[in-house]
Amino acid sequence: MSGIGAHARAAPDSTAIVSMGGSLTFGELDDRQSRLVGSLLDAGVGEGDRVAVLSRNSVASLEVTIACLRAAIIPVPVNALLTEREVEYVLEDSGARWLFTDRAVDPLPGLEQIVTFGDAYERELQQADAAELCDHARGRPMHYTSGTTGSPKGVWVRPYKHRKAAQAADDFIDYWGLSASDIHLVCSPLAHSAPHRYALRTLEAGGTVALQSHFDPAETLAAIDLFNVTTTFMVPTHLERILRLGPAALRRHDLSSMRLLIHAGAPIKQETKRETIEAFPEGAVWEFYGSTEGQVTRISAAEWLRKPGTVGLPRAGTEILIRDSDGETLAPGETGRVWVKDPTADRFQYWGDRRKTRAAWRAGAYSVGDLGYLDEDGYLFLTGRADDTIITGGVNVYPQEVEAVLSQHPSVAEVIVYGVPSEEWGQEVHAAVVARDAIDEDALITWCRERLAGFKRPRSITFVDDLPRTTTGKLKREPPEVETTAP
Repeated sequence: MSGIGAHARAAPDSTAIVSMGGSLTFGELDDRQSRLVGSLLDAGVGEGDRVAVLSRNSVASLEVTIACLRAAIIPVPVNALLTEREVEYVLEDSGARWLFTDRAVDPLPGLEQIVTFGDAYERELQQADAAELCDHARGRPMHYTSGTTGSPKGVWVRPYKHRKAAQAADDFIDYWGLSASDIHLVCSPLAHSAPHRYALRTLEAGGTVALQSHFDPAETLAAIDLFNVTTTFMVPTHLERILRLGPAALRRHDLSSMRLLIHAGAPIKQETKRETIEAFPEGAVWEFYGSTEGQVTRISAAEWLRKPGTVGLPRAGTEILIRDSDGETLAPGETGRVWVKDPTADRFQYWGDRRKTRAAWRAGAYSVGDLGYLDEDGYLFLTGRADDTIITGGVNVYPQEVEAVLSQHPSVAEVIVYGVPSEEWGQEVHAAVVARDAIDEDALITWCRERLAGFKRPRSITFVDDLPRTTTGKLKREPPEVETTAP
């Protein structure tokens, strides 16, 4: 048996979501979601319409996104760290009709209703009649990722029919062995695809989701101990910060309940991986390779120790192809672009960007721009990204978007943005600038602070006389060989 509705009928008093701010049983969650959707339907918001959620992790934010999915309404999670301008772009581009939020937001054209979590949200639920919902999520949230012009684009999937919704849930639950006895800890932002996906599927399996509003290494260890957490998802930066607490801190907490610590979102250093495997119960650490567009591979700790650096084998029925720039399939050991052929995968589109969608699909396979190779046994090893995406703390930063902001400054003649190694974040954003006239690093970083979220801003800027170029004169996104001081 799977599905939130099914568990609400069978075990209404079992705990669905718990946080320091309160908890909900499955019966309460199902009733509140039914009323929320009833309110949306009464306002004319229905299947295929977009509803945005701008909030830090909370019971209410998770409640809203899953309620929408159960009614085939498409939630648009908006990263709580984005600037006002970036938020406005996502809201306008997505065509969201309603916005649920934990903060004050000015009205925007196209937004019909803004509901603030708290008293206003509770009144919305109390005044609404309950609507009939599917037991399962009838689709996926429309998470935003990069566009070809540097602007983010929503990854859109057509809403599911009821049978496919149940099948998608059961496939994921079976693949990861989720059950009603699981207690899943969310310590990453629910605005990102993987944290939301694992929370959703845990609830559909009848398990409990424990929410943290933000990641803190000591608090995460305490939460695992307090709630007897069995599963969680993290990015490598989280693991680095936990390990940095030291062996004594790890020993102070009982981590024996953990059976599944899943990590992804960025490359992980081999030293960090080995230390994580040692720190947590045997067999608990798993890694997967995927993206907002879809999950592709996974690997256990034991397999990884036999083949350090790999991200694993593809799921059954899924084929990984390594192709060169001409589309020719490469032999094992040869590096090229990673393409995924999965007959069961959702046929995603990039919202409002047919060109990017067409580029992502070729002969029934899709690619998100990663580079890698397969070994003789079919294990995938990643070597980089075709589009030079920077991954900092498990979050993607797209250089072209940062370059576009810096280029708008009147003192910047040319700029390239790239990632540099960081002990804490894996990579940090760095810019190399050719200046027109006198400008300093602090002034440019301040310029970015007003226009970009914190994780996108350059942590450092190098001033140079010239930027590296290809033989045809195009700028190359790589560190310049010669540095100068700022003018």
